[in-house]
Amino acid sequence: MTTEIKLRNICGHTSVIDAECTDEGTHITIRTTCPKVSKWGSDFTVSAENMMDINAAFAENNKTAKLTPTCFIPVLVMNAVWLENGMISKSLAEKSGLADIEYIRK
Repeated sequence: MTTEIKLRNICGHTSVIDAECTDEGTHITIRTTCPKVSKWGSDFTVSAENMMDINAAFAENNKTAKLTPTCFIPVLVMNAVWLENGMISKSLAEKSGLADIEYIRK
């Protein structure tokens, strides 16, 4: 079963991340309006060995293009990988439906 996560970011771009378990690891497909994310990677696999190491998981992607340190895409990809592999509860994610960040002006 495929896991899908959607992001509408503060930068104005929208991305949809699909994760699906395969024999090689977790296959990731990203559909996005962001040219930087498209260049960084829109079709790749995160191996089982790299599921616990975000730097190793995206070493090849980071050679292709650098995302800003504030970009949520790498973290959301890892969330999709973990959801797809049962390391985060899908029922809990479906129940909460939305994880959000609120910017508060003081």
